[in-house]
Amino acid sequence: MPEDRLKQLRSGSSKDIGPFPVLTDSPSEIDIDKFNNGRKYFQNNVAICVVAMLCSLVSGFSVVNLLEPLVFTNKSNTPKKSLKRYLDTVRHVALWHYGDILDPLSLARKSIRKVHSMHKSVRNHMVEANTDGRHFTQYDMSLVQAGFVGFIILYPEELGLQGSKSDLEDFVYFWRWVGFFSGIDEDNNICIHGLDDAYRICKQVENEIVYPALFNPPKHFHSMAKAFTDGLCLLSFCRVYTPESVIGFSLDMANKKRRHDLSFFDTCRVLYLKLSVFLLKHCSWFRRLANRLVESLVLPKHFDF
Repeated sequence: MPEDRLKQLRSGSSKDIGPFPVLTDSPSEIDIDKFNNGRKYFQNNVAICVVAMLCSLVSGFSVVNLLEPLVFTNKSNTPKKSLKRYLDTVRHVALWHYGDILDPLSLARKSIRKVHSMHKSVRNHMVEANTDGRHFTQYDMSLVQAGFVGFIILYPEELGLQGSKSDLEDFVYFWRWVGFFSGIDEDNNICIHGLDDAYRICKQVENEIVYPALFNPPKHFHSMAKAFTDGLCLLSFCRVYTPESVIGFSLDMANKKRRHDLSFFDTCRVLYLKLSVFLLKHCSWFRRLANRLVESLVLPKHFDF
């Protein structure tokens, strides 16, 4: 395989996401044991996996390909709207791991079909509005996929994820099929060649796209990131999150230079996040409690979509 996988992925910039696959049975080549163990890896680490995905999201606002559709839809530009939107997103993702996307009659399959439909609908509306460029291309979806799994793949030790390298490999395998049902073709599915290849791609995305973009973010970056973190704070008793503290925490995890010096309160917020990760990593009772609390939030009895 070519060493510069990012260059290969960029060739998908001229191709739209594919149609939702019509399947009545599971794909014949699927390894059910690996698939199910990949789901289990997320379930065993649900609290820190959600934190990792949310950190990726804040940094991902700096990538114009990902930001423009969010700005266009106007559904996450205030704290309340942002909280609803991204709680729904996490609930969809959780449903894929706790349900069975391979079962055509399952709620998980209905969920991933709905998300695929929403992506295509936003793309069509952006085309009708004559917005610049193409949107929800194969390349864009590669970046979306990297956003969901990248932090988990790159920093399992730093985040305190519980499980072996084989378990993480199975998590990547599971996301290969999430990509399949999301309309990502084989050339742009970052998880199709396993953990090592996915790691290389995510490291390139981090170093060549996200990290430089954080130092020169697009126009609506700060307002969207602030709406998101302010929305998260609606779930807590105080202002726990800011864009600066979440990005500062993420860059520290990645052992990268921060964009700028943090205020005293943002430094305290970063320390709070690091303490939470420390407890998740070293205290089994805290990890169980955090997992149950996150499950109660992202797996509601009634999730209408």
